[in-house]
Amino acid sequence: MIPLKRIIFVFSILLSLNIVSQEKVDTAALDAVVVKGFESNKSLLNTPATIVHIGKQTLNANSAFSLLPALNTASGVRMEERSPGSYRLSIRGSLLRSPFGIRNVKVYYDDFILTDAGGNTYMNLLDIHAVNGIELIKGPSGSLYGAGTGGAVLLNGFGKSKDSSDLKLRLLGGSFGTLQQSIQYQYQSKDVQLNFLQGHFQSNGYRVQSKMRKDNIQLNMRIKSNEKVSTDLILFYADLFYQTPGGLTLAQFNANPRQSRPATATLPSVVDQRTAIYNKTAFVGFSNTYQISSKWKTVSSVTNGLTRFRNPFITNYEKRREYNLGLRSKIVYEDNLPIPLQWVSGFEIQKGEYAIDSSGNNKGTPDGNKVTDELVARQQFAFTQLNLQPLEYLQIQSGLSINRFFYSIERTLGIPSTGLKELDFNRQLLPRFALLLAPMKNISLFGQLSKGYSSPSIAEIRPSAGGIYSGLQAEYGWNKEVGLKVSAWRNKFFMQASLFQFDLKNAIVRRVNNNGAEYFVNEGDVQQKGIELEYQYHWINMLRQRFFKSIKWSQAITLNDFRFVNYKNNQTSFAGNQLTGVADKVIVSTLSMDITKKIYWNIQFIYVGKMPLNDANTFFSDPYRLWQSKLGWRSGHARPIEIFLLADNIGNEKYSLGFDINAFGNRFYNSAPGRNIQFGLIIDLK
Repeated sequence: MIPLKRIIFVFSILLSLNIVSQEKVDTAALDAVVVKGFESNKSLLNTPATIVHIGKQTLNANSAFSLLPALNTASGVRMEERSPGSYRLSIRGSLLRSPFGIRNVKVYYDDFILTDAGGNTYMNLLDIHAVNGIELIKGPSGSLYGAGTGGAVLLNGFGKSKDSSDLKLRLLGGSFGTLQQSIQYQYQSKDVQLNFLQGHFQSNGYRVQSKMRKDNIQLNMRIKSNEKVSTDLILFYADLFYQTPGGLTLAQFNANPRQSRPATATLPSVVDQRTAIYNKTAFVGFSNTYQISSKWKTVSSVTNGLTRFRNPFITNYEKRREYNLGLRSKIVYEDNLPIPLQWVSGFEIQKGEYAIDSSGNNKGTPDGNKVTDELVARQQFAFTQLNLQPLEYLQIQSGLSINRFFYSIERTLGIPSTGLKELDFNRQLLPRFALLLAPMKNISLFGQLSKGYSSPSIAEIRPSAGGIYSGLQAEYGWNKEVGLKVSAWRNKFFMQASLFQFDLKNAIVRRVNNNGAEYFVNEGDVQQKGIELEYQYHWINMLRQRFFKSIKWSQAITLNDFRFVNYKNNQTSFAGNQLTGVADKVIVSTLSMDITKKIYWNIQFIYVGKMPLNDANTFFSDPYRLWQSKLGWRSGHARPIEIFLLADNIGNEKYSLGFDINAFGNRFYNSAPGRNIQFGLIIDLK
């Protein structure tokens, strides 16, 4: 492990060298990537926010079937997988609110809303090949994207428009019975873009009771009717199944990390209870972009989703029927006037209807103790944002949204019969103000002040065990941030660093009772201080020699000091304790090389520091180090073929890629796979 002081020292030398480099931009420029976050439509260097762009090459660098490795290359971002298919995602925060699933992060796919009205996102339903790029917006972004104290994720479904027709066949197989097959057809012309994808994935899993299967089909279409009007359509259906092996104690984890949660004197094993997730979801979206004039544009989208969800858990059996409807519309005005100006205003409305059944679990089937609740969730907000550039070296970005959240809950079967309950959270104003100063052509300084707000999700107000927690309140707080961005060495080097403090009030915390059933409470405040640094350098061999055509090196460093403030549990004060589930430091290094025209090699190193596993800070995880690599060969014929070998956890590290924090009985550990490999084949029938 390289000492952190040495890393910072080396980086300072690189930075000092880069600042004096003022060479001309070329086609390999890394800062030239245009980002959509906060409607900036500018390069990363000239955007007054902390945004990470992950391109298609990075998505495919160290995985052929999961977004997880690529997302974890970004500082301040952590994606976890407690068992195959069970994802969690946090941006600058803990996973106190996410025993499973993605909450408190707003996710969009192009102009379509993926996050449902109940605050949950089924990101595990997407196929990696349906994503062409990702933007990660770090810090509260409610001024434009609504509720969420972590940030927002913008997924890009379309690549660059060009005339082409492409049919790809993909096959992958490897350790633990892993098998992936997909067929993808893409057609692009001046007026039409079409992307059709069919995929199948299955795995026996590393642990007992960790099998997974996913089948999905997706159609994306973009039609440009004329120079002013374009229409997008998305249709997808996913059928996902994965088993849940449960958490282990440290003694069980050390004795046999591949075992599933065993039986105890009071509870059966997960194998006996056949614990698993079954999710069938259909999703359809329609959007329209209308260029009214050279200065005015409107974009509107409608989304509709239907989900059938089943979860036999160790102590209960939950069934959910979910229907979600969403509408987002915005109008954009852009003009140079005396100074460049952009004004964006719009609204977003979501409604979700949920029928939730809970009962006991009798070896994988519901028993007769059933309760049924009907829930309705409504979220709506209006937003406006003004971007000004009064001087060539100065940008001002200010935005504001007004948000309303409303839930109604009625128990229609079972006791206690509570009647209709309505939860109407107070309207919230979420402002954001950002400033960017560019004293030199390749250096920019920025600062931003923003408010974050997040109402409880459906899964927190009504957990799977069947309780109703209508007294749960929203969490909120202010984020203060300053940052630096540098581009140099003919813009092949790009760096961004940020220093932030987010003061979270009324934090929502997960608890577990003696039966293992989860529930959530508001407990005190949290102060989150952090430093994030990421940079990359892309070297291209201009001499066109036989070996090492190009080398790309990237590094991401995260240093966290997240602590509880004014937090008590049963009269025990946890004030000053580290925030549960957050590592104190994370370092990710990635090296991607085109060794020859046909051979490439990617290698990645990840260091994750220790993290507290419970609020009392009496249990901590051990730091772990991971090595991952991908070696591939591409043919150069008219029908290109690609063959690759993926190696994960090369050092056979014993670690957990996702803990059950605050787990009853100290069952924190979910073992991640040991050393494993996959072989892949791609046939491109252009």
